[in-house]
Amino acid sequence: MLLPCILVFFVCSGLFLYVSYELSLLPIIYIIIKWGSYPERSLRALILLIYTRIFSLPLIVRLFIIYSFTSSFYFSLVFTSSHSLLLSLIIFLAFCVKLPIYGLHHWLPIAHVEAPTFGSIILAGVLLKLGGIGLIRFSSFLDFTLLKFILVSYFLFFLVFSSLICCFQSDFKRLIAYSSVAHIIAVPISLLSFTHLRIKTATYLILFHGLSSPILFSLVGLTYLFRASRQLTLIRGLVLVAPFLSFVLIISFLFTLSAPPYVSFFSEVLFFILSYGLTSYSLPFLLLFALLCLVYNLNWLSRFLFNSTSSFSSSFTLFYSFVIPIFMCHLMSFFFLFTSSVL
Repeated sequence: MLLPCILVFFVCSGLFLYVSYELSLLPIIYIIIKWGSYPERSLRALILLIYTRIFSLPLIVRLFIIYSFTSSFYFSLVFTSSHSLLLSLIIFLAFCVKLPIYGLHHWLPIAHVEAPTFGSIILAGVLLKLGGIGLIRFSSFLDFTLLKFILVSYFLFFLVFSSLICCFQSDFKRLIAYSSVAHIIAVPISLLSFTHLRIKTATYLILFHGLSSPILFSLVGLTYLFRASRQLTLIRGLVLVAPFLSFVLIISFLFTLSAPPYVSFFSEVLFFILSYGLTSYSLPFLLLFALLCLVYNLNWLSRFLFNSTSSFSSSFTLFYSFVIPIFMCHLMSFFFLFTSSVL
């Protein structure tokens, strides 16, 4: 899996980038089939494959049409081709289905529910972020002026609507999946702006979401080992029986919420500035988005920590041996990103 992910960043050919981008999906399909939780995992892996192929195949057709005119797949030679709304929509949908944005997200909750913990971490931390990288690398093919007038209202509405859906989720893993759908819409909104900060803002959003989602999925998996449930109503009172886990959950809550002094706070500020620059009507949507993010994050944190105590069947000594290395790795990465951004 590492090889196609690296090639997505370094290849200079549109065809090779497409092939590397699609090959990166094969490991998660194998993980779902091999270690899926339910008997119908093979069918759901097939649904995932078909769903993503439907929106990706028009891109390869369009690349060969461009090749018929320019005799090259290399970006430096193809950039001179004229933009069109059809080409922009084909490229935009091909990569947005992997982000995914709302409306193209229906495969994501299925994949996360079926995948084991390490599969969800790989899917949320690596594979989904390649959709944003693909949009950035193909940005010279896109006519952002046309896309802005067509899609900005759609993105702003479902930015709020998908956050509202998160407030009604009882399964913690599904809640994280839907929160990823809600939060990742910020990436295409940032790219639709016309300032020089759009690439930097989209990169920051991809990077910090690639850190926050995996730590939440890892905590879901670790708590599932001892409670055998992902329901928010069943995992309660952790502040009494697992204080260190509660501390890790609070740290994860603050980072997911993009609270200062975490560097994710700066990416959210840049996103708000760029969104307001697109249209002044985005302000009510942005305020509702921030409020609903606070609501559903406070919901899972308060239910986990402060409701009546639930009994755990296993000792937390083994649990600490798992969670301390994970927590320290994330803490070191947060410190490194903070110091590098300041410098």
